[in-house]
Amino acid sequence: GVMQVPSLETEEDLVVGMLQTDGVLAHPGYFFDFPRESFVIVSLLPPEPTFADGIDRVLRHFACSATNR
Repeated sequence: GVMQVPSLETEEDLVVGMLQTDGVLAHPGYFFDFPRESFVIVSLLPPEPTFADGIDRVLRHFACSATNR
């Protein structure tokens, strides 16, 4: 699934940070030739509870990023 996200950092820094701090693996939009920053790609294949937990972690990542600015 494609997620448009706030442009707080480069997509690469974002996905590496989410993996290191939140345990979420996502791909930067440039892997899929998106014309600009601010997109990450997540898999829709995990079981629903796993997917929901991952999306919750992504949302918490941005909530923490917003409060730390």
